[in-house]
Amino acid sequence: MASRLILLRHGRTGLSGRYVGSSDVPLSEEGRKQILDLRSDLGSMQIDGLLASPMLRCTQSASLLDLGLPVQLDPDLREIDFGRWEGKSFAEIEAQDPALVQHWASGTDDFCFPDGEATAEFVSRVNAVKNRLLALDVRTMLLVAHGGVIRSLICGLLGLSQSKYLLFQVAKGHYSTIDLYDGGGVMTGFNLGAVTK
Repeated sequence: MASRLILLRHGRTGLSGRYVGSSDVPLSEEGRKQILDLRSDLGSMQIDGLLASPMLRCTQSASLLDLGLPVQLDPDLREIDFGRWEGKSFAEIEAQDPALVQHWASGTDDFCFPDGEATAEFVSRVNAVKNRLLALDVRTMLLVAHGGVIRSLICGLLGLSQSKYLLFQVAKGHYSTIDLYDGGGVMTGFNLGAVTK
C-alpha cells in the first residue's frame, strides 16, 4: 500500500463562491500560477504515482506540475454533480431552494442534489478510490482532485463519519498529506503550499 498520500486540490478557476462540480471548467491564470508555485515543493517529494480526476481543471493542474510521471485518470475522482445548483452562489441556491438547503445542511446520507448526484452515490465512488489506494504498492501517491472528493477521502482515511465532511475547508491550489497504515491513516499536513491572499 502507499505509505504517503498527497491530496492536491486543483488551482483556482475564476469561479470562486460558486458551486462547480460537473461543469468542466479550465484553470484561471491565477490558478495556473498557484500550481506552478507548487512545482518545487512537490517535485522534491519523490512521488511514485500520479492519479487525477479527468476534469479539465485537474488534468491541467497535474500537467503543470511536470513531475515526469504518467497521469492516471480515475473517473471516480470527479467532483459531485450539483445538478441545478451548478454555477450558482450559496445565496442564489438558498433563495431558490431553502428547504433543500436545510436538508443538505442536516448532514443526512439520503440527500440528492436537485437534478444531480445523490451524496450516497458520491461517497460510494470515493470509498472505491480509497480502497484502491490502500491496496496500491507505491511509497508516495499524489492525487489531483476536487474539494468534495478530498474532504470525503480525508473522512474515510481518518475513520471519521462522512457527516464531518464540511469540517475541512480544502483550499484550491493547496495540498494535504496523510500517512497510510493498515486500514486507515494519520493526517500529517493540511492546506500546505504557497501563501495566497
